[in-house]
Amino acid sequence: MSASVLELRGAPRGGGGPSRGGSRLPGGARPGERPPSLPVPAARGLAFMALAAFGVLHWMALLEPAAPGRALAALAIAGGVLVALLLAGRPPGRARHAAALAVAVAAVALAMLAGGVDSALLRPDRWVTLGNGISSGISSLPGVRVPYRGLDEWTRIVIPLGGTLLTVVCALAAFWPRRRGLGAPGLALTLLVGLYAVPAVALDFEGEFVRGAVLALLVVAFLRLEKLRVGDGGAAGVIAGGVAVLGLMLAPALDADQPWWDYETWALEAASAKSTAFTWDHGYGPLNWPRDGRELLRVRAPQAAYWKTENLDHFDGQRWSRSGSIGGLPLIPPDADPKLMNQWTQTIKVRVRNLRSDDFVTAGQGRDVSSPTVRDFIVGDGTYRSGRTLRRGDAYTAVVTVAAPNSRLRAAAPPPTDDDLAPWRRVDVPAGEVGQTGAPIFHVETAAFGDPAGEIRISRPDEGQDRPDLIDVLERGPYGEAWALAQRLRERADTQEELVDSVMSYLDTGFRYTEQPPPAARNLEGFLFTAKAGYCQHFSGAMALLLRMAGVPARVSTGFTSGSLDRKTREYVVRDLDAHSWVEVYYPTYGWVTFDPTPAAAPARSQLDDATSGTGEPRRQGAPRLGGDIPSDPGRRGAAPGEGTPWGWIALAAALGLLAGAALVLRVRRGRPAPLDELRRALARTRRDPGPGTTLSALESRFARTPAAAGYVRAVRAQRYGAAAGAPTPAAGAPTPAQRRGLRSELARGGGLLGRLRAWWALPPRAR
Repeated sequence: MSASVLELRGAPRGGGGPSRGGSRLPGGARPGERPPSLPVPAARGLAFMALAAFGVLHWMALLEPAAPGRALAALAIAGGVLVALLLAGRPPGRARHAAALAVAVAAVALAMLAGGVDSALLRPDRWVTLGNGISSGISSLPGVRVPYRGLDEWTRIVIPLGGTLLTVVCALAAFWPRRRGLGAPGLALTLLVGLYAVPAVALDFEGEFVRGAVLALLVVAFLRLEKLRVGDGGAAGVIAGGVAVLGLMLAPALDADQPWWDYETWALEAASAKSTAFTWDHGYGPLNWPRDGRELLRVRAPQAAYWKTENLDHFDGQRWSRSGSIGGLPLIPPDADPKLMNQWTQTIKVRVRNLRSDDFVTAGQGRDVSSPTVRDFIVGDGTYRSGRTLRRGDAYTAVVTVAAPNSRLRAAAPPPTDDDLAPWRRVDVPAGEVGQTGAPIFHVETAAFGDPAGEIRISRPDEGQDRPDLIDVLERGPYGEAWALAQRLRERADTQEELVDSVMSYLDTGFRYTEQPPPAARNLEGFLFTAKAGYCQHFSGAMALLLRMAGVPARVSTGFTSGSLDRKTREYVVRDLDAHSWVEVYYPTYGWVTFDPTPAAAPARSQLDDATSGTGEPRRQGAPRLGGDIPSDPGRRGAAPGEGTPWGWIALAAALGLLAGAALVLRVRRGRPAPLDELRRALARTRRDPGPGTTLSALESRFARTPAAAGYVRAVRAQRYGAAAGAPTPAAGAPTPAQRRGLRSELARGGGLLGRLRAWWALPPRAR
């Protein structure tokens, strides 16, 4: 007596005939029924935790240093939400919703704490303060470079808080108890993918193809794991992994240098009417520069630098502006070290995108500007002005020298006492209030630092002669405190480098960055001693003013910080957020050297490394010095996270570990399938189902041309029916590996490569 392959109406081994009792498949399903799947909460929970871990660990790389501890805290809270919501779903009716709501409130509070919010701010009477702080942090995000290295407290809170809250919201969406079903998996998946997509777009991670493949596997697991039959888990994982590997092989070939559709260029061309222009002269009211992140130009350069447009060399008693009348200094000091100057010289190529400017954007001391589109040049003091307004599509090259002596070389430089430097030690001071109409203006030329015989020269334009007796204009006038501070700092310094360092230190203590300064900051005296809050123009203007009053040649420079490095094109992408103002100080034998007193929290500064300089020299926290210490690659979005713990790879390992755990659970749950069940499943998967009523004997005869395949069916029949099948009892064992190979070959016959893959999936080398 034999049995139908599909209907399995045979007796158990050793029985004498068929039975209609119907034996069960492993896992509890009856023959012919759909095998069981992993319980939805368990399957979704495993996939959720894997995908959440992958996303939130990447999210925390938006800070530098990265904050993996906050990522782990977010995962712990999400896991607690998962369990709590499953328990909350047990009570009937309104009690279920009330319990779930309580879980949500507790989860959000815990997420706030895990994100870095002070517990005192969670009290209801402090919610306004909390809201204002979060709003302040969020408002600064459009101007923040990531990974964020700045010191603004709320910005450093809002970034990880966003990832923590998003992880918790994903857990609430995935496991919220409903009358029918569990949660909203579609919404949860969208948020989980966003958890990874945001840092993936904002940062340039290594191994992007591998990360994308892992993300795809995790998404498939989230979508299908809870619907996957227990017996199909391993094969499905192999197929998904194979597709991911195939994608990894094809992705580099598809990732061409030139995009199939350059949507960035299309967007820029569509917005070309919105090109941006800047007025570089200083003004100390609320900042009104464009700040929407528009790309202005691209600079291809071997080394990063501050891209300069103008030198503001005149202080008129109220603000710094470009005079255009000071010149005469050679671009390269005659006693400069040629080797160092060659080291600091580079050729840059600039492409104008959405910038309107009458000035060429260069760096340091520019020369040899050449352009195929612009013919007329007006040469300034290391800067160039165009004969017409530069616009989108213009391109040019320039040779620039950016002097970058380290602090040791600067300290050893002789004092700048040359009379040719006198114009850069001059300031104009009003006799009355700053900005007062009709108040007389006095020209003040301070004695050179390091020149003990030097004298202060003060004159009125209408008199045309020096009046040393007018010193009280400085001591009692509107800039009296600034003058007194400059003299104190001068007396304490032995070298120009010490004096510059003292001014930087003063502006680094008790001052803060804001683009909405208080009214007292409308002039530099009020900024220095009353408001102590402002933006880059305040800090650079105040530093240059103090240095000139102390006898050091200084000027304000304007333009852009280095921008972000596009690693594919090797160009620095400069946006309107990078508009900036800094200070240049003259050192004999080196020329003009860049210093930046603006705090690192400023949008234009937030991409710079606050920890060490490009030469390894320590920097002061909050106001990193750039005097010769410009990092070789300060730009970011285009930069990968810094060296250190490879949290990205740890995230991949954690995600793969969770998937392996899911596969193990499936394997343990389903046990080892019976040979008869495995045979029927293999026939169904290869679309070789012989139809109802086909017996094992008939199937054995059908496979007679492949003896090993026929032997597999014979072994199944013997194991199923034992002696009744006509086989001795010792032979009633599982099919041998050779018989499995034979049946796999028979199932693949005529199907080509796809048929062989399907047969391998249907009947793998080992029973599972």
